[in-house]
Amino acid sequence: MKKHLFFVCPTDYLEPVINDYFNRENYYYTSLGNSIVFDYNTIYEIENLITKHDIREVSFVLSNDNSVIFDALGNQNFSEISGLDNLYCEVVKQKKRLETSWQIYNHQYLMLSYFLNKKVKELQFKLSDLLMDKIKISGKIYNSQEKVFTGIYFDLMKSEYLN
Repeated sequence: MKKHLFFVCPTDYLEPVINDYFNRENYYYTSLGNSIVFDYNTIYEIENLITKHDIREVSFVLSNDNSVIFDALGNQNFSEISGLDNLYCEVVKQKKRLETSWQIYNHQYLMLSYFLNKKVKELQFKLSDLLMDKIKISGKIYNSQEKVFTGIYFDLMKSEYLN
């Protein structure tokens, strides 16, 4: 059976949905808004988990109505939670970039794709080359209204401002 590691936000409650949707052995790593920081110890634990369980796929997943991301765009009620300050700053900055760079009404999917792409790249950069040859890393957005997972946009938004 295929084995899959999912990085999820605990506020999305996606674990049972993922278990029903994907017919494989699933493992989870949770962090608010997928704000995980890939420091040495975290990477060590992730690499051990991947190796021990022979995991072949890794996905970063957020729901299209993720409460942490929407809080960052709105009232920022969770801004005092340790570790979310950088995420909140980045969300606000990317929202401003989207509004000036893209002429579309709903920026939600682009915003979530940007953050998930960023996490995919961070993990790819930190994992050992030996593991990178064995696993596929992706991002997915769960549409809670339609009850489907969709792939994220390619990295359309760069971290620099567009001229």
